[in-house]
Amino acid sequence: MTTFPTRSAPPSARPGHATHAAMPTQLGGAFDFSDVAGRPIGPSDFRDRWTLLFFGYSRCRASCPMAIPRMVQTAERLRQSGIAARALFVDIDVPPLGVVRFRRPGAAAAMALQAPPHHGHGELDRIAAMRALAKKFDGRLVVATGTRAQLNAATQAFNVAREHIPPRPGEMGHSINHSSLIYVLAPDTRVAGYAMHDQPSVALEDMIRHLARRRG
Repeated sequence: MTTFPTRSAPPSARPGHATHAAMPTQLGGAFDFSDVAGRPIGPSDFRDRWTLLFFGYSRCRASCPMAIPRMVQTAERLRQSGIAARALFVDIDVPPLGVVRFRRPGAAAAMALQAPPHHGHGELDRIAAMRALAKKFDGRLVVATGTRAQLNAATQAFNVAREHIPPRPGEMGHSINHSSLIYVLAPDTRVAGYAMHDQPSVALEDMIRHLARRRG
């Protein structure tokens, strides 16, 4: 079933896989990112086409691997039928200040003595994961990220909740609890609707066709 927003007020953003209750007009705005080649991208790069947008992280093993193929397949089907469409994935793996959860007492002090978690090999791993994701979909998916300030602004504008969880002993890396909606941007780059990450691609396609007909 296609997810269309209700008219209730938007709830506070919380990490996890919950939906919003906000109207599309309450979400979105200008954004500034960079693609995996370091080129700046913004709303002007997505004008005159429908865009499926998802915020997650490239090393995610939960909602992201479900959402991304659905977005790519939906955009392909729309293009094949003559509707310009594109899939955009934004990697949010840069922790905003104040949303890191520590698993045990004293962990905050211990982390303060270590190198910043997103420098050195951690940052190289993140970039490698983003490039691998872009290569996997061979031009059918735009993979982007931004600075902490850019991502903070975008996640606030789209009401994206995120919580960075440090790794447990023996784990290879940290994880991120994040909300998991697929946003549908109209050709004017405004949010026209949204759906859950596990929405079938056929339902996403029907949703965008419906929105396109309503817009004339």
